[in-house]
Amino acid sequence: MRRTDIHSITFTARCESGLHIGGSQDELKIGGSDNPVIKNPASDKPYIPGSSLKGKIRAELERQLGKFGREGRNQHQPCGCAETDCPVCRVFGAHMNTSSELGPSRIIVRDGKLVEGGRIENKTENIINRQQGGAEHPRSNERVVEGSEFSMQIVLQVYDLDEGFEYAPYRGGEAQRGGAALQAVVADGLRMVGMTGLGGGTSRGSGAVSFHDFELDGEPWTHW
Repeated sequence: MRRTDIHSITFTARCESGLHIGGSQDELKIGGSDNPVIKNPASDKPYIPGSSLKGKIRAELERQLGKFGREGRNQHQPCGCAETDCPVCRVFGAHMNTSSELGPSRIIVRDGKLVEGGRIENKTENIINRQQGGAEHPRSNERVVEGSEFSMQIVLQVYDLDEGFEYAPYRGGEAQRGGAALQAVVADGLRMVGMTGLGGGTSRGSGAVSFHDFELDGEPWTHW
């Protein structure tokens, strides 16, 4: 197995609503938030963990391809089928499958650094008592405010094992092959994250994100 190419995909992630990606609560504060967002301990500024974006891209692709929550012993785990035509296992690695011949993960997702905004707001949520119609158990969540932007980078590696791999974009178009097919998989995953959201509370209004200014090795990224 030999790596034949390596690409840097850079872009901007913009918060279209408040974004909550949870962090640890280092100290208790009276009137503070129950669920703080993750922050860089050196600067105390929020960031987007690469693991959060990578995991959401993978989960969205699994849903789209019918590989999410499949029957079997590991139905709650990421896909590890290791089939040669599985875009998820090829790009992200076959989860806990030691007999896979697909090789290592093709994708590295860097932490997203704050470049604009970054102010923190507190959003209070509660549970509605359906008998009395009142609110119960209020809970405060920190969110990075709408309009904040983060610089993102994905490193995509191509191996000689990928020469015969084909992938057709989920919205139609010609099937891609080899390294171009890997790019198309990543682009599809990012589009789905843009439609469903990132972080916690997406079904309650948080986590709407959009992606902009894509470049591949310093040039406009045509797959986007």
